[in-house]
Amino acid sequence: MKTNFLFASILMAILISGISGLFIIDNAFAQNPSDDDSDNTEKQKEIEQKKAERQQQFEEKQKEIEQKKAERQQQFEEKQKEIEQKKAELEIHRENFEEKQLKKLNEYQEKLKEIKAKLQAKMEKNISDDKLSQKSKIIEEKLTKSSEEIQLKLAAKADKLDLRTRNILDSINDGDYMGEKITPDNYSETYELVFDSVDASLINDNSKISSLIGKMTFTTYDKSSTDLKLELNECQITIDKIIFNCGFGKARSVSSGTTEIKDSLVILAFLEDNALEEVHTTLKIFLNSDTPINEIEQSKVSILEPQSKISGLWFLNGTATLSKITPTLENISSDDK
Repeated sequence: MKTNFLFASILMAILISGISGLFIIDNAFAQNPSDDDSDNTEKQKEIEQKKAERQQQFEEKQKEIEQKKAERQQQFEEKQKEIEQKKAELEIHRENFEEKQLKKLNEYQEKLKEIKAKLQAKMEKNISDDKLSQKSKIIEEKLTKSSEEIQLKLAAKADKLDLRTRNILDSINDGDYMGEKITPDNYSETYELVFDSVDASLINDNSKISSLIGKMTFTTYDKSSTDLKLELNECQITIDKIIFNCGFGKARSVSSGTTEIKDSLVILAFLEDNALEEVHTTLKIFLNSDTPINEIEQSKVSILEPQSKISGLWFLNGTATLSKITPTLENISSDDK
C-alpha cells in the first residue's frame, strides 16, 4: 500500500513538473516574437529617417542647381544686353563717321565747283578760244605740285598737322621713311604708273561710281634680284573732278600667292586736295601683274578692290600700265645742260 502511494506521488510530481515546463516554454515562445517586432520597428524607423534625410539632401542639391542655373541665365542675359548696347553704340559711331565723311566730301565738291566756275567765267571773258587751250595747260601745270614742294609747305605748318602726318615728316627728315637699303648700289631707273581704266566707287554709297585718271612716278630706292622698293616723286589724280597731289609715298614688291615670285606692288601715298590744300587722306593701291615686278619694262597691271582705296572716300578697281623708264644718253645730256 505504501509502495503504491509512493509511486503515485512520484508520478504526480513528474506530471506537475512537465506541465510547469510546458508553461515556461510557452511563455518563452510567446515573448520572442514580441522582441523581433520591436527590433523590426526600430530598423524601419531608422530606414525611414535615412530615406527622409537623403530626400532632403536631394531637394537641397536640386535647389542649389536651380539657383546656379538662374544665376548663369541672369549673367548671360546681362552680357547679351551689354553686347547689344555696344553694337548699338558702334552703329551710332559708324553712322556719325559716314555722315562726317559725306559732309566733308560734299564740301570738297562745292569748293571745287566754285573755284572751277570762277576760273571758267574769267577765262571765257578775257581770252580767245586759241589762247584758252594754252591758258588751261598753264593752270594744269600749276595745279600739279611736286612732292618736295608739298613737304616743304607741310613742314612750315607742322604744328597744325595731325600726329600721324607730323611723325611721317619727321621720319622723312631723319631719312628713316624709306627704311634701310638692302643693296648699296644707286639706280637711276624711273617707274611710271598710268591709270588706264580705273573705277572709283564711293565707300558710303557704292552705287555712285566715278573714274580715276592720272599717273604716278617713282624712282628706284632699292633693288635686288627679287625685291623692288620705290620712292614716290609726284602724282596727279583726279576723281569726280577733284584733283589730288601726292605729298609723299613709297611702294614695294610683294608676292600675291604662296610662291616667292614678287608679282604685286603695294603703294602707299598721302594725298593733298588741290582745292583745300590739305593733306587729309591716304591712298593705298594693291596692283597685280602677270610677271615679276622687277622684270617689268611695260606691262598692264590690275588694281584690286577692296585692297585699293582712298581711305574714307573711294574704293578703286581697274587696270593701269606700269612702265620702267631708263634714262637715255639724250636725256642725260639734257639734264647736264
